[in-house]
Parts: sequence; C-alpha cells; structure tokens
Amino acid sequence: MKISQSFFLSTSYYCTKVIKIFTLVFLLLLINFSNAQENSFEKIVAFKNFKNHTITAIDQDTYYHIWFATNKTLLKFDGEELKKNDFKIGESSENIQTIFTKGDSIFIGKNKNLHLKTHNQLLTFNAKSVNKIFEFKDEIFVGSNQGLLHFRQNYLQPLKTTYNLDFSVINDIIYYNKNFIVASNSGLWILDDLINPKQINTVSKGNYSSLLKVNEKLYVLKNNSIIQKLNNNELENIYSKNNISSILLIENKIYATSENEGIDIFNANSFIFEKRLNKYNSNLNSNRINAVFEDAEQNIFIATEGGLFIKKNKSPTKKAPLQIVDFTVNYISIDSINTNSYNKILQLNANENNISFLLESISISHPKSIEFRYKLGDTFSPWSSNKQVNFASLKPGKYNFIAESRFKNSTKTTKKEFSFFIATPFYKKVWFLIFCAVLLCLILAGTVEIYIRKINKKNQQKVAALKLENHLLSLEQKALQLQMNPHFIFNVLNGIKALGNSDNKTTLNKTISNFSILLRSVLNNSRLEEISLKEEITTLNTYLELEQQMSSKLFQFSIETKLNNIDTDEILIPPMLVQPFVENAVKHGISQVSNQGKINIIFEVKNQFLKCSVIDNGVGIYQSQKRKVNNKHKSIAVKVTKERIENISKHSAFTMEEIKDNNDVKGTKIWFKIPLKTDY
Repeated sequence: MKISQSFFLSTSYYCTKVIKIFTLVFLLLLINFSNAQENSFEKIVAFKNFKNHTITAIDQDTYYHIWFATNKTLLKFDGEELKKNDFKIGESSENIQTIFTKGDSIFIGKNKNLHLKTHNQLLTFNAKSVNKIFEFKDEIFVGSNQGLLHFRQNYLQPLKTTYNLDFSVINDIIYYNKNFIVASNSGLWILDDLINPKQINTVSKGNYSSLLKVNEKLYVLKNNSIIQKLNNNELENIYSKNNISSILLIENKIYATSENEGIDIFNANSFIFEKRLNKYNSNLNSNRINAVFEDAEQNIFIATEGGLFIKKNKSPTKKAPLQIVDFTVNYISIDSINTNSYNKILQLNANENNISFLLESISISHPKSIEFRYKLGDTFSPWSSNKQVNFASLKPGKYNFIAESRFKNSTKTTKKEFSFFIATPFYKKVWFLIFCAVLLCLILAGTVEIYIRKINKKNQQKVAALKLENHLLSLEQKALQLQMNPHFIFNVLNGIKALGNSDNKTTLNKTISNFSILLRSVLNNSRLEEISLKEEITTLNTYLELEQQMSSKLFQFSIETKLNNIDTDEILIPPMLVQPFVENAVKHGISQVSNQGKINIIFEVKNQFLKCSVIDNGVGIYQSQKRKVNNKHKSIAVKVTKERIENISKHSAFTMEEIKDNNDVKGTKIWFKIPLKTDY
C-alpha cells in the first residue's frame, strides 16, 4: 500500500511538471505569434511568369530599376513589369551569383565570368566564381574563388596579398576603421590596402561569408552558424544558429537570413532579438530565404524558395526620381555623352535640329502616380504621364531643356536640365555669301571652259568614230572582195563545162545546184551584218563539197558543233568569218602533202564565247608561205579576217599555229573566239 501511494505521488508530481512546461511553451508561442504576425508582405504577381527561376541576388540601379539575378537570367523590375534581360551574352546567364550596379552600368558575376554591361557595350572577363563586387573610391574590386581581383578598364588584375589569402575563396569585402575587412573561407583578414597592402593580419581562422557594418560596429558571420562582433581586432560571439546564410541591415534592423528557418530580426543598436519572420507568422510561403533587399524607397524585397515578395513603404516618398534615359538627334541616339551629368552646352550642326528626349521616373511603391512636364522656352507644358518629348525643325540658337517629375498632387518636384546649341546654317553667313559669289564666277568660267572642251572632245570622238567606221567599211569591202576566189569560180565553171561535155547530167545538176546555192549564199550574206551559225555552216559545207569535186587533191572534211544545247540557227556571227581560213587550208595546206588531206572545223560554246577551230594536216602555214611564189591574195584574206575578228570585241582572241610532233610539222590550227551572241 505504501509503495502504491509513493508511486502515485511521484507520477502526479511529474505529470504536473510536464503540464506546466507545455503550458509555458504554448503561452510563449502564442505571445510570439500574436506579437510577430507579419502580413504586410505581398506577392509580386509579375514573378509568376518566372516561377522556375531561383533569385540569388538583388540590386537597384541609378534609375531605380530593381535587378534580380537568378539561376537562369537577369530580371528587371520597374514596379509593374518584370522583364527578362540577358544582354545576348553569348552563353545564357545561368549561375549568376552576384550583381552590382554603378551609374548606368551593371556588373554581372557568374560562376565562370564577369560581365560588364554599359549603355552601349558588353564586356566579358574570365573570373572563377564571382562572389562579391566591392566599390571603394570609384575603384572596383572583385572577390572570387581565385582570391582578390582588381577591375581595370580592359581586364581583371589579380591582387597579390599573401599566399593563403590569394588562394582563398573571397566571400565579402568591407571598409571599416580605415582598413579593409575580407571574409574568406580561410579566415577573417584585415588589410590596410587592397592594391599595395603593407599590413595583412589574420583576425580568426574559419569560413567567413558575410560582413555588416552598423554605425560604428562590425558584425561578421562565421561558419554560417555564429554571428560575431569585431572590437579592437578581437571577435566576440553574440549569436549562434545553424544554417545562417547572410546578415543585412534592413529598415534599420539586422536581418539574419537562414536556409530553412526564415529570418531572425535584431535591434540594430543592441543586437537584441526582436522577432522571427517565417511562413508561420507571415504570408511568406517558405522558410528558405534566398535574398533580401531594401531599395531607395525603403521597400523590402524577400525572395524565397516559393516566390518573390515585397513590403511596400506606404508613407509618401519625398520626390519622384527623374532621368533622361535617351537623347536623340535626327532620330539617332547619342551614346557618347551622359545627358544626366553633362554640364556643358552641346554643340550641334545646323541640320541637327530634330531633337527628342525620353524621360523616366521609377517608383516601386507608387509606379502609376508619376507625372512629367517640360519646357524649351519660357512656358512649361501641362503635367502629364507622357515620357517622350519631341522637337522638330528647331531654329538655330541656344536652348535650355528643363524637365520635371512629381507624384500627383505633390508640390515637390525633381528637375533635370540639358543645354544645347544649334549652329546657324553656313549659307546665311557673310563669308559664305562672298565665297558663293567668287565660286559662281569660277563656275561660269569653268562651265565655259568645260563646254569648249566638251565640244572639242565631241569633235574628236566624231573624227575617231568616222575613222573607225571608215576602217570597218574598208575591212568589209576587202572581205567582200575576198569572199570568193576568182580562180575557184573559174575552176567550178570549167568543171561544169567538162561535165556538160561528158553528158554526166546527174553530177552536172548537183554541181550547178551547189554552185548556185553557194553564190546565192555569198550574195545574200554580203548584205547582212550577221547571219546564223547554221547558214555559215551550210555555206562552208557547200563550199567544201565543191572543192572536193573540183580539186585534183582528194581530201576529207568534217564540221563539228559543241554548243551546250543551243541551236545553230540561234547563234549569230558575222558572215564569211571562217571561209577564208578554210579556203587557205584547202589551197595551201593539204594540197601540198602526199597523204590524203583532212580538214576539221569545230564550233564550241564555252563561258559565253563562241570558239572556232580550223585544223588541217597540211604542210603548215609557215612552210606553205615559204613555198608559195605569189601569196598576196591569201595573205590579205587572212590578215583582213583576223582584223575583223579583233574588231568585233575587245574580248575577242585569235591564234594561228603549226601542229608539231617531235619538230615535225603535222598541220595548221587556226583558232579564234568571239563573244557569244544569240537572237533571243
């Protein structure tokens, strides 16, 4: 009985203790939940189109645009629209680790490269895993997995400090108490200078990833689990928690973001814990915090694993920002100057009188409540939402463009000024008028001189044309005189007479028919400038058949065509262009050889030229000339025909050569080409 009572009392005591503990914990959770409930964050709807993007960093540029670095690309936000900006880097913008804006430029730190996008160009530098971009006195420094780098105009220069730091992963850099504090995976370092350090000290070893300066205090994050305060180069542990990813100053509070437990918020002065922001006490849908950022209007952005949220500053902003984002002259954008900081008077030519300005004012918290006005003379335009200002055909003179922006119904305005001067047209200046008078006199004198020279030149051209025409007529007359050898006609007539006496009517009729065809062809063609290749071949064939019949020397002939599927009746050539060479081959070539004579005529179309070859197996042209006693007629025929060919076109060509085999003359080859001409 005593044992049972003791057991009962003991059990009752422990149960009471447990109930008290659970009650206390529940009350604490209830109080914390009621006091820390945060419903002011709203989801940015425009991010729904990029829900598969993971935001890694956030920054704001001079024009108040918000830039989001993601694992896939860059996103640009103006308070209403969220747009993709990849800048056509060549490779996609995956693995962007950090971004940094400076003026109208943006640095893009990636796992392999550092990109610099300016107003009018894109530069790329090799850098292994860019983790931090730090500016000090207009100098840019880069923390990477290759140590510290100094950004120069055209390249990244590695900085030499000490061996351990040069080969460390640099996570963060800050300027504090006239020294540079560097957080790396090898420890926390203090340097008196980054470019030429003389003092380099290690404060503590370990993996340091985030630095935060609040007033005169410096907080550091060690091993993603301990927040320390630096005081006189000594570290004091002030807070510890697993998986802390960064420490930031947001709305004058210290935010310690974590990978899976939301955000712990501390008092900025005392570092006393105030509340925890997570998915349980706010409308954030995830405890995994990727990035936190406070913009110039004190709007707070939180990027979680499940979306992008904003806490807008409801209190009115003092002034609406204003930028001239584009300045065009004659519809061409001027990139060489920064219109927002240009304090001189831009000099423009007289014809550069079509001016356009594009204004921009970004407000994340009040994107639709901004209006603009402007003036170029004495009076402002009415307030409106119009951002584009155009001035066409401005007169010469000095102009001062003034633009203002404001929130609707506000008396506070932001002003931008830009001055430019349009020059007076040169044609209205005295020196130009004097110059024009002198020039007019010179032009009149020159015109008279040119007119006289032109007349003389025309006369010379007419004389040259008449000479050429006379020369061509002379050639044609000689060609007509040489079209038919009288000796050949005499032989044909004697042959006809002999055939008549021999009573061989069949051969006689054929001979008379061929001779009449040849005469008719010669007479008809002599009156034409051009005939078809078919007619020329017919004439040659008729002539050679008569020569075979009348000549005492037996010979064979052939006429070949290689015309690339062009009909012979479609190709035009001057009449009797080949006959003199054929007649020369018959009379002075094959007539003097003992074996049977052969004449081969080849017509070929190639590369828009008509090419002709006359080949015989005679004694050779030069040997024939040595043997001939009287070669006057044929020499003139060949010479005249050659000159006719060369006068057809400057692209015509003519060759005459003997065919040799081991220094033995085997015949003659006459070859020429003229431009191809057809009747279609």
